Formats: sequence, structure tokens, C-alpha cells
Amino acid sequence: MPLLVEVRSFLRNLFSSRRVDGDLDREIHSHLEMLIDENIRAGMPPKEAQRAARIELGGSEQVKEQVREARIGNWLHSVLSDCRYGIRQLRKNPGFAAAAVVTLAVAIGANARGF
Repeated sequence: MPLLVEVRSFLRNLFSSRRVDGDLDREIHSHLEMLIDENIRAGMPPKEAQRAARIELGGSEQVKEQVREARIGNWLHSVLSDCRYGIRQLRKNPGFAAAAVVTLAVAIGANARGF
């Protein structure tokens, strides 16, 4: 894949993830509809065609998760989400945050000093 395409894909996945997720949802839904239409044309009753299409496609949430894992820049999105979660937790527990900062400062200082 050319570098420019990869960079554009990375930036799109990073900054407009809601739009990308909406596009993915619509794409999976249209693919499911196409499978249902194929099964109906093959002679299946509509309910059975829908059931067979869902089985063939698999769970839509599982498919979405597989696509998200394969995206360029997924690791950065995960890191940012983890950092936001960590900051929220530290804000909820300021005493723990202070103790963690002091402990890290002492440990880094001791390592820098050579103890």
C-alpha cells in the first residue's frame, strides 16, 4: 500500500472514528442484505434466508471487532483510550494519585542517583 494512502487511512481512523464506525455498520448491514437476497433467489423462504445469512456472516459485532483490529492505527487508539481511562481513575482517587506520583518520583530519583 502506498505510504500516502496509509497515512490518510491512519489519520481518518484516528480522528473520525465515529464516522468510520458508522460506515462499517452500514457496510455490514448491506452485506447481510445481499446475502439474504442471494438466499431468497436460491429458493429459501425469507426467514430461513435471513437465518442462513446471519450464520454465514457471523455475529455483526464480532465482524466489526475483527475489522477494527485490522485497521491501521488501532494501537494508537487503544493507547489513547487507556490513557483517558487512567486519568479518569486518578482524578477519582486523588490520594492514590499523589502517592503514585511521590513513589515514582522517589524511584526515578534513586535510579538516577545510582542506588
